Amino acid sequence: MKKSIFMTLAAVVVCGLALTLFTQCNKDKNKNPEVKMMYYVSVSPDVLSVADVEINYLDATGAQQKEILTDTAWKKPLETNTLPLTEGVWAKLTPKASITDGNYQLSLRTVAAYDAILSDGTNAHDGWENVNSDITIAQNAEEIAAWCAQIPAVAIAIDKEGSSEITQVDFGGNYDYDPSGYKSTLCVGWCWLFGYDPEERCEKW
Repeated sequence: MKKSIFMTLAAVVVCGLALTLFTQCNKDKNKNPEVKMMYYVSVSPDVLSVADVEINYLDATGAQQKEILTDTAWKKPLETNTLPLTEGVWAKLTPKASITDGNYQLSLRTVAAYDAILSDGTNAHDGWENVNSDITIAQNAEEIAAWCAQIPAVAIAIDKEGSSEITQVDFGGNYDYDPSGYKSTLCVGWCWLFGYDPEERCEKW
């Protein structure tokens, strides 16, 4: 009789342990991804002297947000637990009312990047930027207005597996994008955006 009781208790313990492990495994398998989003915009000093700059971007819920650029560089970190998602950022440039003739050096760099820990524990990351960021020389208000009107948005679609591709987001006035005008961000630049050590991260790429 005692042996039967001990056997029953042992079976209960084993079954309980197995159920706990099974439940934990299912939780780990089905846990939500952890996604860090990052936007970055930088302009040359002359841009701020001839134009008002409004940053338009998609937040972690996909809603459009706006901020006024007051310095030559702007960075926005966001977090979400949802994939797939779309990142998008656009700098709306409005030429100032009064611009004198001069020798204005205009450039703008726009980046959208992400770092994700997926549901299975693996890591996925990438970033895309507008590569048309070379200095453009503008002499007058007309040339400045033409340059400001051709600033595209950088937008990327990220799927459940963490892979990304260029997409399009309508912010209400952004210049039509050209896929050939973008490139995937290099590892060192991606690490700089998220504050990682390139020596630890980039050698694995």
